[in-house]
Amino acid sequence: MRICSFYFITFFFFLSVSHAQQEHGGVPKSKIKEITSFNNIFSSITDSISKDKRANIKKYLILNAIYDSIYLDTTLTIKKHYKFNYLRKDDFELLKFSNIGQTYNALTHKYDRKSFLPSFSFSSKQYAYLKSNEVKYYHVPTPLTELLFKTVMEQGQFTDALFSSNVSEKLNFSIAFKGLRSLGNYQNILAGSKVFRFTTNFISSDNKYNFKLHIVNQNFENKENGGLTDSSIINFESEDQLFKERAKLSVKFENAINNFSSKRYYFDHQFSFSKKNDSLKKNKLSLGHRFEYETLNNSFYQSASSEYFGELIPDLNLVNDKSELRTTLNEFYTFLKSDFFGKIEVIYTNYNYNYKTNSLSDDFKGFDENENALSFKVNKNIFNHYLSGKITKNLFGERLGNLIDLSVTSVNNKDVNYRFGGNISYKHPGFYYELYKSSYVNLDWNNDLKKTKTKNIFLSINSKFAGDLKIDFRMINNFTYFSLSNDNGFSENEKTLVPKVSQIDSRIEYLKVKWQKEFKLGKFSFDNSLVFQKVKQNSDFLNLPELLTRNTIYYSNTILKGAMFFQTGLTVKYFSKFYSNEYNPLISSFHVQNENKIGGFPIIDLFINAKIKQTRLFLKAEHFNSSLTGNDFYSSPSYPYRDFSVRFGLVWNFFN
Repeated sequence: MRICSFYFITFFFFLSVSHAQQEHGGVPKSKIKEITSFNNIFSSITDSISKDKRANIKKYLILNAIYDSIYLDTTLTIKKHYKFNYLRKDDFELLKFSNIGQTYNALTHKYDRKSFLPSFSFSSKQYAYLKSNEVKYYHVPTPLTELLFKTVMEQGQFTDALFSSNVSEKLNFSIAFKGLRSLGNYQNILAGSKVFRFTTNFISSDNKYNFKLHIVNQNFENKENGGLTDSSIINFESEDQLFKERAKLSVKFENAINNFSSKRYYFDHQFSFSKKNDSLKKNKLSLGHRFEYETLNNSFYQSASSEYFGELIPDLNLVNDKSELRTTLNEFYTFLKSDFFGKIEVIYTNYNYNYKTNSLSDDFKGFDENENALSFKVNKNIFNHYLSGKITKNLFGERLGNLIDLSVTSVNNKDVNYRFGGNISYKHPGFYYELYKSSYVNLDWNNDLKKTKTKNIFLSINSKFAGDLKIDFRMINNFTYFSLSNDNGFSENEKTLVPKVSQIDSRIEYLKVKWQKEFKLGKFSFDNSLVFQKVKQNSDFLNLPELLTRNTIYYSNTILKGAMFFQTGLTVKYFSKFYSNEYNPLISSFHVQNENKIGGFPIIDLFINAKIKQTRLFLKAEHFNSSLTGNDFYSSPSYPYRDFSVRFGLVWNFFN
């Protein structure tokens, strides 16, 4: 029925378009004026706003944390299609779960090569969590509004609204809210989120002083069902029509809720000692201070214990686990910018953290430390190349890491550009690997962990002719992960989801090769992304698919006398079979398993996108082939991937 509905919508859309494209011949005279008036509503599909009333689109600037800027892009491209999702990022290297707002399974190895802070705990939330360096600031000649709306799986919606305005030429503020509610198709899988963000930035009239400030509150609520039971997996794969209504499938538990929240206050300001009339600012000495205070809370609630995790602590009749992290980051930095030396920056970092687990109990555990590090950065243009380097040394403390990062990037090459470099980091794997305590007796550990050591070399080549090629090779020591424990009173026949922390002494070698290229032939385009991965290890610790591909073929055209631009096509995503990690909601993370493989199935999406002025419309039939290839599609061994669904949405920009 839903397939028929999508075809009907598609047919009606193209019927309307083709009718509107007809010349006056064959159209009743009474309708000629009506059609002409309709076409006159819309202006040409360009990225400039009417010059007589509004500023050029290139004056609407989006700034990042280091003041690199791009202008607001209201075009419709295949890249915008890939980013029209809950994350608002290209999720090619991630595998979605059945409901929007759930976590993602990683299809490649993620590595933040520039951070020396402890890794993100409760890692299933890291994908939707908005980091400090991802917050955007704005500079706009007129007030800017952006609205996003998208339908969800069942009973809810996804919205993201932004408003930004310059109070004066030098002072801007923005306020935004991102909200989600989706019931989902399976039992006890509701997802909801609320993300509020406020930013402001200022540059003085003499350009000597500037600051950036943001406040971000994030809250993610997920009802957790633990995945399908063994009997439900058999029923799911049998394709029995009785279980086509997914809510009839049994799940591991129906009484669990996970909440993750974050509140962050960020302020970065700097003062320049350059001369007032030095307009070129070839030589510049600046002092700065960066402050960030953040609270993170992760809780897991169950109204009764589950057999999958064992017994509760005596005198408890429900599970109410909560972990808290309070961090305060102060960075004092100075940098010298000159023609001869380039840009040299020295940063002193003070990092204070207070971590508690089982914090709702009088028997909580935790630690409170204050650590310091010193960093040295250099950036220099030389012989048409951009050299960048950073060295960070932990001065004292146990959990801040050490870092060496070097890269060389070619510049001013029209046809081919390249970038290569290397990185060595020592990084704490995450607080919850070290210390965790639950209401369940079996979940209580205090580990003495070594820092994860990663050596990385990389090369990327961007060619207009051959596409983009990226090669990453990593050697990982002290790899830390969750596995399942079977030595806590469970029999061989009993299923357990009790996690335990493991850290291996042997080295893992990881190779990733990624290629991207789009081919165009007239109004047709063929966009390709391919990832090849190879992992050398003593056992199955780091499990990833060897092959990952995404291929999109689509048609683009301008209709309605230039008023509407549209794209239509299909995307095929495929990844080879592998021992996927299993999602474990109790710790809000994944554990390694080597019993069940997932993958080896294609995911085909059909889509129609359109643009009218600054409005972009998206209509997609997701996993169109789900009923054709059999029920062997999973996001992790106990969690099925999404069934076929038709969803639509839009992004609308206003320039007041």
